[in-house]
Amino acid sequence: MKITFLGTAAAQGIPMPYCDCTTCTNARKFHGQNIRKRCSYFVNDNLLVDMGPDLFAACAIHDVDLINMNYTLITHSHLDHIFVQNLGMRAKGMHQQTNLPQLKLVAPPSVMTLLNAYGSSDKDMKLQRYPVLPFDCLNFPDYLIKSIKAKHIPNVGDAVNYFIDDGNRKVLFASDTAIYEDRVWPYLANHKIDLLIIECTKGLKQDSSNVHLNIIDLQFMIEKMLTIHAITENTIIYATHFSHQNCPPHEELSEILKKIGVNCA
Repeated sequence: MKITFLGTAAAQGIPMPYCDCTTCTNARKFHGQNIRKRCSYFVNDNLLVDMGPDLFAACAIHDVDLINMNYTLITHSHLDHIFVQNLGMRAKGMHQQTNLPQLKLVAPPSVMTLLNAYGSSDKDMKLQRYPVLPFDCLNFPDYLIKSIKAKHIPNVGDAVNYFIDDGNRKVLFASDTAIYEDRVWPYLANHKIDLLIIECTKGLKQDSSNVHLNIIDLQFMIEKMLTIHAITENTIIYATHFSHQNCPPHEELSEILKKIGVNCA
């Protein structure tokens, strides 16, 4: 399984244009890995997880095209995870010389509502919708996909994380979420996930949140997953979805995460 990180920042991006904190100032000065686009992940060149407002720029920078994309999984309806115009650009008039495959769009109902308001037809965008709620399972020819209930935007209640199995490797995308509710853990037990991509939005902030993880919460999630055999000692772990307000510059953050056995995306 190949994973391309097309973005690793929380909603504000890094640097945030209206901010002069240490992390944003450092990113403007040193560039490189300190520059973070809003989160998006490309799997095996045919499956995209989340598509926020930085997607087109990210694809250009990282020499990625979405011509053969067959699947898109959206975690929830926040703008940094679903910028609906990205789908609207699939209309034939926007790329007259290129024929795109049908796109299977997997997303919670609140995302589908945003798409309805956009105005383009599914036929024009070559979309086939698969609305999901937490704990749904979809078995496609290329992937087994399970939606895991995320602890995020509780007033909407349909935010999900995704477990993906391509027949060779298993990955869990665990963003955006706070510490999972008790009812979630049985759905992950004994999966022995090969790769865990998990958020750390709150970084060094000490107080726990009901919508995101800090490093202490991140460690709790990892330890719990080990206990129930959702992951193993051999599971590769990447932290992502960093906020400029709580996370130091890349090099410093990398060293902090390395001490707990986590890679800094």
